[in-house]
Amino acid sequence: MRILAIDDKAMPRKVLVRAINEASPTSDVVSCGSAAETLALPDLDQFDVAFVDVDMPGMNGIELARELKRHNPRINIVFATGYDEYMAEAFAMHSSGYLTKPITAADVATELENLRFPQLHRDTNKLVVRCFGDFEVFAQGKAVAFKRGKTKELLAFLVDRRGAVVGMHETEAVLWEDSSHAGKTSGSYLRTLAADLKRSLDACGHGDVIVKRYGAIGIDMTKVTCDYYAFLEGDPIAINSWNGEYMNQYSWAETTKAALLR
Repeated sequence: MRILAIDDKAMPRKVLVRAINEASPTSDVVSCGSAAETLALPDLDQFDVAFVDVDMPGMNGIELARELKRHNPRINIVFATGYDEYMAEAFAMHSSGYLTKPITAADVATELENLRFPQLHRDTNKLVVRCFGDFEVFAQGKAVAFKRGKTKELLAFLVDRRGAVVGMHETEAVLWEDSSHAGKTSGSYLRTLAADLKRSLDACGHGDVIVKRYGAIGIDMTKVTCDYYAFLEGDPIAINSWNGEYMNQYSWAETTKAALLR
C-alpha cells in the first residue's frame, strides 16, 4: 500500500509517519510538508491513502484533498488535524476518515482497516492488475509503461479471459471490431503487439505472466494479483471495492461488466 503523510509542521508530520509505519510496516510512506510539495509528486495517482492535515497555509487540507481526488478519484482521504471544526466539510466530500491529534498507531490501524475504498493485499512478487474503474497495471507499486495503447489493451483482454489461451483470430475480432485494421494487416500487427507486451513485462520483471502457444496467447493467472479475480473468488475486500465500473477504456469490456452487475 502507498500512503501519503501530509502536514506542514515537522514534528506532527514525524509523529504521523511513525504511527503509519507502526500500523502498516510493509507500506510505502511518503511525507510532504505542503500542498505544493504534494502536488509536485510525479506519481500522485499511484497512492492508495492520504493522511492530510487540515490547517495548512496556502492551500488547506480540504482544498488539497479535492485536488488529490481529482488526480485519483479512488484515493482514501483521512484528515488528521488538531481541530474538529472541519469535520462536517470533510465528510461532505466523502472522506474515508477524520482523526484528531495526537495520532497513534492504533488510530491509523483502525482507519486502514476501514477504508472507504479498500485495497487488495498486494503481493509485491506479482503483477498487480486493477480492472475496476480504468484498467491499470502495476509492478512494485509503479505503473507499467506500455509503448502502445493497443499493447495495454491486449493485456486487458487477456486478463478479461481469465487464463484462457486465446487464438489470434478471436483476439483480432475483439480488438479491431469495426476497424480498418481488421483483416489481413491485423494479424502481423497483433504479433507485433504480442512481442511488445512481452518486452514491456520483461522490463519490469514479469515476462512470465504471458503464456504463448502456436497461434494463441494467454496469461498465467497465478502470477497476477487482480481485483476482478479476487471478486469472483468472494474476497470481501475486492467485493467492497467493486464500484460498478470495469475497464472503462474498452467497449468490449461491457459484456463482463454486465455480468458483474447481474
